[in-house]
Amino acid sequence: MALNFERAPEVPLWKLFLKRTKKLGPGESIPRIEASARSLSGDLEAFRRVCGYARSNPLPLTWPALLAQPLQLAIFQDAAFPLPVTGIVHTRQQIRWRRPIHADEPLSARCVVEGHRVVRSGGEVDLRSTILSGEEVVYEATTTILSRAIRGHGEEKQPPPQKIFPWSRSTAWKVPADQGLRYAEVSGDYNPIHISRVGARLFGFPRPIVHGWWTLGRAMAELDEDIPPSGRLEVRFVAPIPLPGKVTFSAGRQGDVLHFAVSGKKPCLVGEILPL
Repeated sequence: MALNFERAPEVPLWKLFLKRTKKLGPGESIPRIEASARSLSGDLEAFRRVCGYARSNPLPLTWPALLAQPLQLAIFQDAAFPLPVTGIVHTRQQIRWRRPIHADEPLSARCVVEGHRVVRSGGEVDLRSTILSGEEVVYEATTTILSRAIRGHGEEKQPPPQKIFPWSRSTAWKVPADQGLRYAEVSGDYNPIHISRVGARLFGFPRPIVHGWWTLGRAMAELDEDIPPSGRLEVRFVAPIPLPGKVTFSAGRQGDVLHFAVSGKKPCLVGEILPL
């Protein structure tokens, strides 16, 4: 199934919450659904300010992924996508960029989802986004989400050993209570767990939590000029940051690999950047 748009669509979250869904039966999986847009646009300067980027050219590393998110929402809204949006958790993110992308380049995108993997606590789904400048693929992102609407296999898996890196720098962040709303105004992601205490409690959080995409964007703003012109980013979202909150950003190198983390009382996000 293909969903084709001239411009990236606007998909209100309330439509996703009201969408009728169904459970996957035995042997069933998510069908292939592709969404594409010939033109992408957004308020780059507002994004730069909310994430703390000092410059907007070349494009901030997470900005192209944000431009493609409306295509993901269009896939979620489609009747062929069986899973409810409620309860979906962003667990991992991979980004691969082939060169710096400049602010004046016209960009298009396509996003594809197909199938799922059963894990201990539900089902994992990969949303693969490709950003093009003209006919050139310049950026690829894989967003992995966990849905508890899929029955997990319940088997405990030994967590990977805690890695200790020689952090060369650390910075304290104070994340204000309205950070969820400020990022929602830029991203269009008004999920109530990020902006409302009542909404957060409905989903099991005592306080609103900041968007994982904001945390990653803020981390990339800290690294900024340390990011190579081409490379691969791999990130795990470990725990949410409640609002308001205080966390520490840390970074350090081991050979060609740039490691970074955001931690409060426990790790919230851990990642690495590798050159291509």
